[in-house]
Amino acid sequence: MTSVEPPLPEIGVVVAAPERHWEPAVNSLLRQSLPPGAITVVTPAAPPPAPRTRFVHCAPGAAAEACVEASRTMRTPYVAFLHGRDEALPDWLRHLARASRGGAGLVQCGTLRLRADALVEGIALAPGLDGAAYALRRDLLGTSGRTAAWATVPRLLVRRRIDDTPVTVSAALAAGDSLVRDTRLAPSVEALSVDVPGRGRAPDLVSVVIPVRDGALTLFAQLRALAAQTYTAPWEVLVVDNGSTDTTREVAEKARADLPGLRIVDAGERPGESYARNRGIAAARGDFIAFCDADDVADPGWLTALVRAAPDADLIGGSLDSSVLSPAYADEQPVPMTEQTDFLPFARGANCAAWKDVLTTIGGWDENYRGGGEDMDLSWRAHLCGYRVAYAHDARMHYRLRAELSSLARQKWNYGRSGARLYAAYGHVGFERRGNRTVLMNWSWLLLHTPDLARSPKLRRRWIRYGARLSGFLAGSAEQGVRYL
Repeated sequence: MTSVEPPLPEIGVVVAAPERHWEPAVNSLLRQSLPPGAITVVTPAAPPPAPRTRFVHCAPGAAAEACVEASRTMRTPYVAFLHGRDEALPDWLRHLARASRGGAGLVQCGTLRLRADALVEGIALAPGLDGAAYALRRDLLGTSGRTAAWATVPRLLVRRRIDDTPVTVSAALAAGDSLVRDTRLAPSVEALSVDVPGRGRAPDLVSVVIPVRDGALTLFAQLRALAAQTYTAPWEVLVVDNGSTDTTREVAEKARADLPGLRIVDAGERPGESYARNRGIAAARGDFIAFCDADDVADPGWLTALVRAAPDADLIGGSLDSSVLSPAYADEQPVPMTEQTDFLPFARGANCAAWKDVLTTIGGWDENYRGGGEDMDLSWRAHLCGYRVAYAHDARMHYRLRAELSSLARQKWNYGRSGARLYAAYGHVGFERRGNRTVLMNWSWLLLHTPDLARSPKLRRRWIRYGARLSGFLAGSAEQGVRYL
């Protein structure tokens, strides 16, 4: 016997457009899987014709107050607020409506905070109105001191420019007045999953992006491996030079004979793998983009395997095998995506691929992460936007581990720092820090094994790996203002 989903409450939407930009928000509302009960645009501009949209004129600087008045005239049970340049993802209203069925007075969801160039600056998932997108029960408008459930949808459902929060936040505060929070309703990520059908097609053109900085010694082997790929459909290679001072560009130029589709993209303005990858995305001509590193070596069937998974996925992670390039460090083999235990599975930056429109929608790679964590952040944003993150175990990349202890320590320290940043961003939706007992055991182990530094190279390497990462936890906690030890 099939269960019938109860009817979802209607949600009207008020769009604040003080700068006379309302098209992004309204166009995204017209594409919602659950149509809005009404759309009202509050703007100082002369109202243009638009389908299913009512315009309310306001004086410059009075958009927040006018939004409150417009919301009071709506006849829908709930009213949601957007800024005119916001873009709501297609299931935004459906998620808000599903979460409101328990009678919540206010339902909020997370937002992608975008810079002026449409690249992600960060996310807003924490409880609170600052930067969040939300819907308010209309009967609470103008009330004071009433208790109502405050539901949080653990999803990133609205793309918002980082300079567009003040109007919508002040409208919520004025509309809700002194509404008392009660966070009893907090749907889980799994409970709000949406079954999105696959694209059902192969890419038209694949772009392979390789960020590199001073990689002349290893880049040739990777380009030679790419030239030996079994993939026969159209594809291109982009070597993104992140400010190299060695002969990286000359090495790339010599590979053109075997890789006719190779292009060199300049990304020397500032250092950072995420910055280089974003420059690669912008320059890519393909509708599907694969990422690999200059110091690894792709298996001959690597690209074929990633493309084979593309019709049924939005972002794909491949496998990393260190047995060929780093056989001496078998105990450091990266775990497969299917065995990861941190919050949600993630595709590693050294071996992943995604449709270009997905990368554009979620804001690309977050350039605030330096030296680690950016791949977890990218995958988790994709998950929380409703995209499918898959694993292609046969898309194998031969992975090179750090041999020099100083380089290894720096890498693990950066991983620890990024862990604290990830906790600050995703702790509100399920990314858990380690328990006190685990923290105590880790630091006790490090102290007790200090003699390992003098016992053997293998034990010294192990101690440095653990010690650098734990130290990174401390540094990251101080930087982010969180307790992630």
